Amino acid sequence: MKEIYLGSNADRAYIRAYLENIRRLDPIEITTLPNAVCLSDDSIAEVVNIDQFRSVAYGCLERMRQQYEIDLEPVSERRYYTACPPADTAIGGFHDPRNLGYQYWYHASFVVALNNRTISPTIQTLEMVRNFLHDCLHHSTFRSYRRAMRVPASSPSAAKHRVPEVYREQYGINFRNKDGMSYSSPELTARSPETINLNLLMDGIVVLAVSEALREIVRKAECENELEEMIQREIMLELFDANALSRAHRFAMQVTEPSRKFVEYWGKGEFMSLVLQAMMTGDLTAIKHFFEERTGIENAWEKLFRQPDFLLSENPNI
Repeated sequence: MKEIYLGSNADRAYIRAYLENIRRLDPIEITTLPNAVCLSDDSIAEVVNIDQFRSVAYGCLERMRQQYEIDLEPVSERRYYTACPPADTAIGGFHDPRNLGYQYWYHASFVVALNNRTISPTIQTLEMVRNFLHDCLHHSTFRSYRRAMRVPASSPSAAKHRVPEVYREQYGINFRNKDGMSYSSPELTARSPETINLNLLMDGIVVLAVSEALREIVRKAECENELEEMIQREIMLELFDANALSRAHRFAMQVTEPSRKFVEYWGKGEFMSLVLQAMMTGDLTAIKHFFEERTGIENAWEKLFRQPDFLLSENPNI
């Protein structure tokens, strides 16, 4: 995981200390359900088969490192929290609305496990692996941070309550300025496969990579009921009942499918590697060159993905 701090020496020192202090805290406060436990806790055995989890998860991480030629750092098990849904009727899992996923301020995650009252331990464990791999890819994605300078203050009241503000400037292949404006417009996704919102693409690429890494293992798992079979197909990105897993279907239509079409349009496997490498390193040189070569257009990357009014005054060459 590569993370850098931008600005003056004093700003960089402040940002480092700010983030280190947050990450010294137990991230239990990001959990959204009671009785959450981390993966390193002995009581995790009530939620997943931890031996199976570790064998599959760390094996998949190593295969992805080799396949895509990227550095991947697992989220610390001490900072990976989960809980089962309290209601018997809730499915839980990756698409549960209480699922928070990876939080970069904390270097931590909270995910909702599949309901252990209705789902077998094997499927529940493989679903947890899916969550974990997804979050490890986000954890390993390049980030840069900068102190937001807002001078002069808008009012005496604003100045009185001001504290130093830190924001994430670059995440993988996308950027934001101090006001939260994204380099890449959300409206671009409607134009997939020619172009796409870069934040959405990164999430979709992660989904595609995790599904590919897990597919054969998940396919061999024995399901005990129709719901488990649907969850199995959904992890493998195969057709499933949209009515039974409505949130999963909506995610597939809004994130996975536009990303899959975009990847297939621009180059499939080799292009996947190129995007993942740019995400993990923060170096866009190779991927920008790819789009110029492919389209024959100078500055094709900027023309395809950058909002015309995007401004990053501290880094105008972006």
